[in-house]
Amino acid sequence: MIYLYEIILLITLLKSIVLVRKFSFSSQNYLFVYLLITFLIELSSWIIILIKKDWSFQYTVYCVFCIAFFWFYYVQSFQKKLRKKVHFVSGLISLSVLLFSFFSKEEIGSLLIIALPIFYIVFSIFWFYQKIALPSESKITNDPNFWISTGLLLWSCFFIFRVVPRDFFNIEDQPFLELLREFLYAINCVMYLLFFKALIEYETIAKNIKK
Repeated sequence: MIYLYEIILLITLLKSIVLVRKFSFSSQNYLFVYLLITFLIELSSWIIILIKKDWSFQYTVYCVFCIAFFWFYYVQSFQKKLRKKVHFVSGLISLSVLLFSFFSKEEIGSLLIIALPIFYIVFSIFWFYQKIALPSESKITNDPNFWISTGLLLWSCFFIFRVVPRDFFNIEDQPFLELLREFLYAINCVMYLLFFKALIEYETIAKNIKK
């Protein structure tokens, strides 16, 4: 399943590169940057395995990057009042992570892994809230952010279910933990297929603007 996930990620990245060449970075709200960094992180993971090093710092940096990227990605589409609420909630989560790291024995990397899907859920829920509160004439499925938000919500909910009880399952039921890991790769596949659909919608918008 991991190979299928990486193939879908690569195809989505290639689609993003095509859009960059045809239009511009901003035509897809800079999603290319996220896809490129994600692909490079996956590639580096294979290299680390091959050289038999036990490094995980790249995932801590990647978590920070993902949080910062999607904060930037979403905050541009929010209205002023909602943007302030997003800033407040984001600051509250960040402060909680820092305080918990300071007063507990948990490493910041472990906390960021939990914080990442929470940030994704917050950003996505706020976007859906704004979309429902301020409906437009066009179908919601024509909005690329619908597909991005759906993908992030799906991934986040399952990721929390996979990560939070991992220590318990690692002791009590390792086969089930391995099964959850395979399911997560399947969810990754679905998420990047949704991202690919978002890129198609971005392409449609860019073509209409160019006319």
